[in-house]
Amino acid sequence: MSDWISKTLYSNGVLKNKLHIHDAAELEKKENELSARNALFLLQKKPQIKDINDLKKIHQFLFGELYDWAGKYRPGNFSKNGYQFFDFTRFDFAEKDINSMLHKHPKAAPLSAKGYAELLDAINFMHPFREGNGRSCKVFLSAYAANHGQIIDYPRKNEEMIQAQNEANIDKIAKLIKVENTPSRNRTLQLLASQQKNAQKQINQSRLPKNSGQQEIDCDDNPDL
Repeated sequence: MSDWISKTLYSNGVLKNKLHIHDAAELEKKENELSARNALFLLQKKPQIKDINDLKKIHQFLFGELYDWAGKYRPGNFSKNGYQFFDFTRFDFAEKDINSMLHKHPKAAPLSAKGYAELLDAINFMHPFREGNGRSCKVFLSAYAANHGQIIDYPRKNEEMIQAQNEANIDKIAKLIKVENTPSRNRTLQLLASQQKNAQKQINQSRLPKNSGQQEIDCDDNPDL
């Protein structure tokens, strides 16, 4: 195990966290609760996606109440189930590549499933954070799709998707992404927020997120004209 990874863990293998939870199941439950609630809150604020830096802000917003490293790139290399992710010393190249993909599509112009698959593949390969990459990426891409008047959905823990991503098979990834056009960005974000709310019916949403040092994300609360 790499030194940088071991430094993020308690002696029993549970991720070190601000709530000092040492039980893996309890931490997973709290992480799911907070990240789902924060995702709903963020989508209701109508975030604008401009570049890859917004992914860092989203990750920090989702997980900042739990982890000191939320919103920060991993400081070392990382692999999972034999799959080696992007070399952390070359993250600047990954950022340029992803920003180029984000900016090549005119604002409000619809994308194909393949366009989203290319972005998903690039962000997954970069795998910039210690944990929470999949959830932050999905919120990021959902908000980006909303900028283009679209709703996207794809399975995160589906074996077929995992295999397609490990193979960097864009066509296979694209087949697993559902794209739906909507009348406007505002309507898209309303639908996304509604979906997120329905997905967490059993999660207590009795309070709004505390300010845990989140970086400000450009948002608006005005309907599209």
